[in-house]
Amino acid sequence: MLRGFLFVLCSTVVLGQIPPPFDVAVQSYRDARVSGNFDQARDRREEARGLLAQTPLDSPLLPSRVQIVAQLYQNAGWRAQARAVVEDELSRANSLAETHPVRIQLLSMLADFWQQDGNLLKALSYREKIVAALEAAPTSASANKPQPGLNPFFGVATANRAAARFVVSGANNTQAYQQLSDLYGQLGRPESAAKIVAKMRSLLQDDPRALAAFNERQGNFDEAVALYKKLAEQAAANPQAQPWEAIGPLQSIANLYQREQRWDDAAATLEQAAGRLEASGRPEAHNQAVGIRLNSADLFQQAGQSQAAEKVYQTLLAETANDDRNGTQLQVMQAYASHLSNTKRADLAEDLLKGYLANHPDLQPGQETNILFLLSGIERNAGRKELADEFQRAGMEKQRAAQPQNPPEGLLIGPDLQKAQAAVNQGNLDEAVNLALHAIASASLARDGEQVAWQAPSIAMGLASRKAPEKSEQLYRRLLALLQTWSIDNTMPLIQAQQQYARFLIGQKDRWGEAPAAMERYHENLVLARGAESSDLEQVMNLRIEFARAKGAPGEAVQTAGDLLAFEESLSGTTSAPYMRAAQTAANVYQSNGNPERALALHRQVVAIADLALSSNDPQRGFVRINAAFAFANARRFGEAERLANQAVALGERMRPPQTKLFAPQVERIRQMKTAAESAPVRTDGPVNGTAMTRGGWFAVGASQTPNGTPNTLTVVPGATPPAAKPQ
Repeated sequence: MLRGFLFVLCSTVVLGQIPPPFDVAVQSYRDARVSGNFDQARDRREEARGLLAQTPLDSPLLPSRVQIVAQLYQNAGWRAQARAVVEDELSRANSLAETHPVRIQLLSMLADFWQQDGNLLKALSYREKIVAALEAAPTSASANKPQPGLNPFFGVATANRAAARFVVSGANNTQAYQQLSDLYGQLGRPESAAKIVAKMRSLLQDDPRALAAFNERQGNFDEAVALYKKLAEQAAANPQAQPWEAIGPLQSIANLYQREQRWDDAAATLEQAAGRLEASGRPEAHNQAVGIRLNSADLFQQAGQSQAAEKVYQTLLAETANDDRNGTQLQVMQAYASHLSNTKRADLAEDLLKGYLANHPDLQPGQETNILFLLSGIERNAGRKELADEFQRAGMEKQRAAQPQNPPEGLLIGPDLQKAQAAVNQGNLDEAVNLALHAIASASLARDGEQVAWQAPSIAMGLASRKAPEKSEQLYRRLLALLQTWSIDNTMPLIQAQQQYARFLIGQKDRWGEAPAAMERYHENLVLARGAESSDLEQVMNLRIEFARAKGAPGEAVQTAGDLLAFEESLSGTTSAPYMRAAQTAANVYQSNGNPERALALHRQVVAIADLALSSNDPQRGFVRINAAFAFANARRFGEAERLANQAVALGERMRPPQTKLFAPQVERIRQMKTAAESAPVRTDGPVNGTAMTRGGWFAVGASQTPNGTPNTLTVVPGATPPAAKPQ
């Protein structure tokens, strides 16, 4: 069975040369996975790990080998083992100087892994060590230079950016500072972040291009624009400068203007860049200028300035009417057809594209296919489904005709899974089950076998929603048994399916007795694969909260919410963005379980954390205030509710671009709640925490209680209709 896993071997095998044992072990692992020999794959992975431990610390191959072995585990879901690989090598590297490049690279990789796993405090400990080591190194030390034998592009196709950073040292320490600053920000430590930012500024003073990019990242748009303008002016005044030296800064300025919705300024800057390109007289400049002007037309469309966009398109159409070098005319024509479609002129767009097809019978298959798919989208956008399907079929036929006539051999289960999903949607449940079971039985031999891990649970969910839980159970049992055999090598499919199965049981009241054991199996496998200090364990706690709510066990929900907060505090402290999300979950639990005071305290804490951990331009700072405002309004504390809502509006007005209307409707809603609560008598003969009817419509009514059980605070929430009664 095909398991997509691509990697680059760290050394080139010369013709006739015997590959090193490490490379042989890695290749053997890949071959075993492809053939479905999971026991053998596991053994070859362990063999590669053992050979890594034999690699000398001074070998230029060591960093890339560490990355390869760690990724063998990481890509198969064994993240705790991936970290252990790096930790073992770091222990070996303790004999090296603290400033040694290999040791710094290992620290960086561990920091990346822990950050990916949501343990920000662990990641911080490694990032601080990295910066301390870099600052302790002499300025001429090799820690600040690319290391010989390391390929800066190693693993980019297979590893994430974090791992790619692991194998190369930057030209200076700014990247390490930036990572540490970002992490301090996530942890809600703005003062620590500010100190690092100040160091970065001092490092970048002599590099205006890097300083401009730094200011852009920090949200200092005015400073960034000023620096980019200076760079563009210097390049324009230098006859020896390359065109990109001026064009790059201008495009950066246009991007910043676009982010601020300064459409006219962005378009004018792009036109300036296009003019400079054409003035350079280079052969490729014309096509590049056309591309920039198409971006300008797109900006006008985003701004709702259709006439300005039309003018740009008409100019480009005229310029390229007799010039189709490198597909420029086709590029313009396709962009204009999309513009016509977006401005409700589908017939004109269709005529344009059909005319081009008729006048260009010698198009490349890929070009013709793109036009047919574009026609399909235009017709679908116009509500003409039959025509859209017709063009789509033509495009797919053209695409298939252009593909190699000898496709790879092997069984495919994707078509059966798609048919099974369609059968569920159409209510043909027996057919769906039979197709899905056949796909599960064939998955280990299929080239696309891993699809079953992601699609079978969706089919099972569809069966459950159609009141056929016994058929869902049948699928899950077969699927989980299959994925258990795969987990020797790759544990991710099993863990994902176990989570979905636990959620399935929670949704079946008559099977609630089985849900705790299912959640525990899910928890055990998560700990085995990710470790006990990974934020993935929060998913188990969220499931337990969901289960407690489903079965009406408020005490269990509250206890688990407290566990969630304590666990997140152990990973990232009490002022971090992740802790803020956990506090929001806990606040909802406390609110729904009759403890509004604890919920309101958490809402205040969430607002405070947002101000520490989020940037000034992040709309989430306003949204958490609105959530808190509604919580306070529900508790009839309208003064604090209005204060928080007004703060949200003020934050929106200070954003770039200003979001003056983002929170205004919610403020008005809270005022309506206040008016309704003050003027409408509430019927008191119904149960507390039920509903009541007033002149303004239905209201949800809740109450916190004093120790003797008497109502303390009413909760009044306007609603158009009464809530549905809960099943008894």
